Amino acid sequence: MKILVFGMLVEDIGNDEVEIEVSADTESLKEILFNCYPALRTRQFMIAVNKQKINGNLELNPNDEIALIPPFAGG
Repeated sequence: MKILVFGMLVEDIGNDEVEIEVSADTESLKEILFNCYPALRTRQFMIAVNKQKINGNLELNPNDEIALIPPFAGG
C-alpha cells in the first residue's frame, strides 16, 4: 500500500512516499505507522483516503490512495 506524506511529516518519516503492507482499516494503518515511525505518535495529522479526509475508522482497499496530511492554517 503506497502512502503519500506531506509537510513536516516528511521529516519524521524521511520520505514523501512510503510503502507498507496492506492494512484492513485506518486504525490498523495508524498502528503500523506508529510502530515504523515512532515520531508520528507526537504529531497531529489527518489521513485522507482517495482525497477525502477521514474521521473515525474506515475499511481500506489495496488500491486506495492514502495520504498523511499535517494540520495547516490559513492566512
